[in-house]
Amino acid sequence: MLCDIFRRSACALNPFSWGERTIKIVTVLFFCIALPVYLYIGFQPYMPADAASYPSLSISSIGLSVPVEPLELKDRQLNVPDMIVGSYGPNINKTLLVGHSSTVFEELDQLRVDQEINYNDSVYRVTEIKVLRKEEISMTEILSGASVDTIILMTCAGDSLPNQDATHRLIITAEINKS
Repeated sequence: MLCDIFRRSACALNPFSWGERTIKIVTVLFFCIALPVYLYIGFQPYMPADAASYPSLSISSIGLSVPVEPLELKDRQLNVPDMIVGSYGPNINKTLLVGHSSTVFEELDQLRVDQEINYNDSVYRVTEIKVLRKEEISMTEILSGASVDTIILMTCAGDSLPNQDATHRLIITAEINKS
């Protein structure tokens, strides 16, 4: 009798002995559970493994809190990370923070003069906001040294162009808060 019970339960667990209806039900249940889980996990933003050791940028007025990855200039280009901010600071007291307007800097255009920005454990105050055509921008001027600790936040603005580019740039200057 014990052998019969074991044989029946083992047979019920064997998918080769299932009927067509049972196979359809199990398949539908599998996809109803597994597919949403797979899609949720698959569409999570990529975050570099060492992002926890990066400095952070937070702007409470727009609900932004994100790690900032140091960038290197390669072939006169900065490769901007997709889901976090990149930083480049070749000169004294000046750091350029760049990010995509379609992801991390999506709300940056809501920032206003005199609002606070927290970067790398320091508080900065927005002093200037400009939108310039790409052709009007002097990166030499943007990256030149400053007399006080300054950060420049830059992202795309204006009309969209191919390759996650745009016709203009939103440029926000913030100086360290001295008070």
